[in-house]
Amino acid sequence: MEKYESDETFIARWIAGELSEQELSEFKKSKAYADFVRINQEAQQFKAPPVDTRKALIRTKEQITFGKRSKVIPMTWYAIAASIVVILGVFGFFTSTQSYTTSYGEQLAVTLPDGSKIQLNADSEITHKRFFWLNNRNVSLKGEAYFEVEKGGDFVVSTSYGDISVLGTKFNIKTRNKTFEVNCFEGAVRFDKLNSDEYHILKANDKIRLSRQTVINEKVKETLPNWINGISIFKEKPLQEVLDEIQRQYSVTFQNNGVDLSRLFTGSFVHNDLEKALRSTLAPMGISYTISEDKTVVYLQ
Repeated sequence: MEKYESDETFIARWIAGELSEQELSEFKKSKAYADFVRINQEAQQFKAPPVDTRKALIRTKEQITFGKRSKVIPMTWYAIAASIVVILGVFGFFTSTQSYTTSYGEQLAVTLPDGSKIQLNADSEITHKRFFWLNNRNVSLKGEAYFEVEKGGDFVVSTSYGDISVLGTKFNIKTRNKTFEVNCFEGAVRFDKLNSDEYHILKANDKIRLSRQTVINEKVKETLPNWINGISIFKEKPLQEVLDEIQRQYSVTFQNNGVDLSRLFTGSFVHNDLEKALRSTLAPMGISYTISEDKTVVYLQ
């Protein structure tokens, strides 16, 4: 991790010219250096009556950010504005976020700054802060992902249904449309339901899912999510939900000609063969289908 990501005094010392030669040399090699130079240069473009603007910038930043006491010097509104440009620029830089997304038919492996690993399923997104990660291990999730979390401070995954908190464990979260599930494979996690005092502790082999806002507790035998092994398994799920998952894994669309998609399906499909996946899901339901030549559209009959 870069020093400027973990040392909150680093940027102030750089502006003041107080970095060591080694620190300055390493900073210039970082990807962020050009952004900080630009922010600082923009601040210098403000024209004002003679005043030591650079010292004013540093002192104002110290007073606001670090609470250091310094002798107050007369400042014009131009100097104050210049100070604000630097402060807001740096604040915005450090509060910026990093996002990873997957499209239909795509999965992605992500390693976080602390070594924690996330495997994103298709049509999913995670977002986290770019800097000071160890002080705020918080990830926002849309879709489905499998987590292997390194031990350390609290690790929180925020979803539209609530937060999942862990210290170090392996678990899977699925949040799609009206579906929400958490599977714990190792360690323990806590689920805090959104806008509620309700919470649940999950240990290895525990699973919870929401059904009309009611939490259902289940047990699982798997040691990894099925989708990691290239298969999706369903038990009495509406056919529409099954087709939605096929769409995610194969990037196809379905054209329905009067087929009842509310019927319940129990079974599975593989992620590496579209025709085999369709046969294993549609044939047992007595549904005929054709596939377009480019294999992007499936017509249900």
